[in-house]
Amino acid sequence: MGRRIFEEKNFNLNGRVLPYEEFKLFIDKPQGFKINEEHYPKIIAKAESWLTKEVPICYASEYMMFKRDGNRSIYEGKFFPRRDALLSLATAEYVERKGRFTDKLIDVLWLILEETTWVVPAHNPGKQGVNTCLPYAYKGDVDYIDLFSATTAASLAFTYHLCHDIFDQVTTLINDRILYELDRRIIKPFLNDVYVWDKCWWAGVRGNTVNNWCPWIVSNILTVTALTVKDTSTRTVIVKKCLPMLDAFTSVYFDDGGCDEGPGYWNAAGGALYNACCVLYDMTNGYVNIYKDPLFKNMGEYEVKVVVTNNRVLNFADSPAKLNPSAILLYDWGVASDSEMMKSYGLNKLGGQLINPGVDSSMCYRAYRFLTEERHQPVEFKAPKKFFLDGIVIAGTRETDSTDKGLYLAFKGGHNAESHNHNDVGTLVVFADGNPIFIDAGSGRYTRRTFSSERYTIWAMSSDYHNCATFNDTPQLAGGQYKSKDSVYDSQSGKLTLNLKDAYPEKAGIESYHRSAVLENSVITVEDDVSLKEPGKVMFSYILVKEPENVTETSFEIFGRTVTFDKSLKYEVEALDKTWPETEGLPKNWDTEQLYRVKLTSKEPVKDKKYILTVK
Repeated sequence: MGRRIFEEKNFNLNGRVLPYEEFKLFIDKPQGFKINEEHYPKIIAKAESWLTKEVPICYASEYMMFKRDGNRSIYEGKFFPRRDALLSLATAEYVERKGRFTDKLIDVLWLILEETTWVVPAHNPGKQGVNTCLPYAYKGDVDYIDLFSATTAASLAFTYHLCHDIFDQVTTLINDRILYELDRRIIKPFLNDVYVWDKCWWAGVRGNTVNNWCPWIVSNILTVTALTVKDTSTRTVIVKKCLPMLDAFTSVYFDDGGCDEGPGYWNAAGGALYNACCVLYDMTNGYVNIYKDPLFKNMGEYEVKVVVTNNRVLNFADSPAKLNPSAILLYDWGVASDSEMMKSYGLNKLGGQLINPGVDSSMCYRAYRFLTEERHQPVEFKAPKKFFLDGIVIAGTRETDSTDKGLYLAFKGGHNAESHNHNDVGTLVVFADGNPIFIDAGSGRYTRRTFSSERYTIWAMSSDYHNCATFNDTPQLAGGQYKSKDSVYDSQSGKLTLNLKDAYPEKAGIESYHRSAVLENSVITVEDDVSLKEPGKVMFSYILVKEPENVTETSFEIFGRTVTFDKSLKYEVEALDKTWPETEGLPKNWDTEQLYRVKLTSKEPVKDKKYILTVK
């Protein structure tokens, strides 16, 4: 599984990392770093809106809420707007240069510099013998870097790059303070090998599996280095340390490029790797370049393959139900990797328009890169009619190459220890003419419970609230041992067959269980071949966005399509709970007020049975 791409390329970085004075942004762009002037009015208007707003105050009591009751949204609801204000004001001052935004920019900047920590409450690490409801790293050295301390640092680095001459006209103390805090909070701890080994689980230096945190943090550390670190030897050391970390990330990917964190996190997983590669390319004058590598290309094309219809993707794992993949990111990645699939999707979705000029503070290096892009003519996009990601085991088939016409089927295997896992091995998703027939409800608002031992008490994470089977009232459990195996894919028909016995614990009483799904001749057919050790109960769950119509003993209708099922199954429907904070927003993500679960339950105890369900 996976490859260590940078190690394979054997890049010799000695003498290749550009000195600070020679570094330039976006060297592959014809005009380098030149923001498209068409963006100026919107950039300035957004910054003007901040001139009459109070900068949010982040209170200690709000930081403590996460430890007290799991609430992370109140503190983060002030933390992130500060960063947005910073980049908005800095960009406007950079392009206008009239001094109108300088004082407000310094206000926001200084408040961020004065924050005790840039680590959000949900990521604040524990410390033995200390109640860490507040940040503890206020004495001496900082000993932890999380996602948002790294993104804050990159935002400050870009602010420095854009406005350092403006700040010097006020006082040299501003730039001095920026560089001091970046060195204290990011560069020094990152260069401390003892610290990295002890604290940086996300770096993969222990040989552990990593997730999106790795490229997300590394790409932002590289941004800080490129824009603010003046010593060439230090720049080189940091780049040398970053490449093995990025290899730890690529090594968890199969050759198919599939992102087991789901298409929602792809933007901050594979998309963060792209962010890092852009910085590395510029820092080494094009020497460190993996854009044409097949794995890297496949990691980008994954996000196009999982598009279902307009603003809907295969929202497996913690992916939102409503999502439009970044058109400009996919276009830019497609150009770099020579991928017609990515380029055509990106140009089609851009539709001849420029992107919103708001700068994404989570990965501002690529965000500023995208602001240099010119308009492009839209092109036709034809969605792939079939795909199979054999590593993460997802197959998709559509009736036409249009995303809003005909039937669509996706079927998932894999295991229940995937990053941002839901217990959902064997689930399937069905759409018809862009309308959702069977859905993955998705993930709702994050709380402390979301990433705790209570995660799978949230119904949206459990297999009996996905389009899966449940045996003897026993759903799937979390863990890598609960998995599909022996996958058989027919490339002609798109049919995928999975052995799902091992997706369930022993208590389920399964002798054997195979599920297959195929879309052929305008009919979706799902076969469940079940054998239990003793006669028992079988239940199939299907999640819907509205209550079925025209229900009979063996069928129901939804969005004009007929679903038929075995006459030995009893039909029931129930409205799904939306009282928990994690699930209350799920229906709105599907443009409805209520989600439903159809339960098809064996009327009599079953030992050996083949069930067939169709959608047509």
